[in-house]
Amino acid sequence: MKRIIAAVLLAAFSVAATASDTYRNGSQVISTGQSEGQLRQVMGKPDRETPIETTRGGLKGYRLEYFRGGKSVQFEVVDGRVQSITQIDS
Repeated sequence: MKRIIAAVLLAAFSVAATASDTYRNGSQVISTGQSEGQLRQVMGKPDRETPIETTRGGLKGYRLEYFRGGKSVQFEVVDGRVQSITQIDS
């Protein structure tokens, strides 16, 4: 029983630890929850901007993509806030 409780607690803390993504650009850091304005101030103009649609075809947000040092960094912005950060190695 103690092992089950320990496993459940460990899983809960693991999810909480990965809920906040960050990306360092020089000496500045962007993290989930920051505003789109702060993102654009730190990263500049995106190399690609793609709309994210709802299941009914409405606008949900944007995916801003930056190409840095042979890598692609994607920021999903929903309701004016950074929702997720994904780095893709090319």
